[in-house]
Amino acid sequence: PTHHVTPIDHGDVCINDDTAWFAEHGVPVPRTLDDLTKRVYKGRLVVENPATSSPGLAFLLATVDHYGENGWRAYWKRLRANDVKVVSGWEQAYNGEFSAGEGGGEHPLVVSYASSPAAAVYFSDPRPRTAPIGTVLDTCFRQTEGVGILRGTEHPRAARRLVDFML
Repeated sequence: PTHHVTPIDHGDVCINDDTAWFAEHGVPVPRTLDDLTKRVYKGRLVVENPATSSPGLAFLLATVDHYGENGWRAYWKRLRANDVKVVSGWEQAYNGEFSAGEGGGEHPLVVSYASSPAAAVYFSDPRPRTAPIGTVLDTCFRQTEGVGILRGTEHPRAARRLVDFML
């Protein structure tokens, strides 16, 4: 009745790492947001555009939360100076640019979900004994997802049915 979205679930958006890449190259997996700006990770991270991707927005909000309103822009300048790659969405980042994704890209670090390691095991054939992907837990940000009805919709009854289904 108040025309707001209703929260329906959440997902933790985090930096995921290609564990095999880091083992093969003898590079330690980053542990913090600050680590991502170190020279050893130059050109290794792919993120989603926060204007076109909810995981990208969640990662941006993680940096605002961590560095504050006066510090997050300086952090992003350091990320950009360290050759972070920004793409339009999760599919392109994870399955195209991420070295442990379907496309075998060139970036061993990607913004994805804390559930990605489990999904990587579940959807693999044959299933590995351990996840090929790790999660950098200190980079996580809880993304709450919601559903709502756009004002002016031509199908308000169907929209209400979808909201009820999602709930």
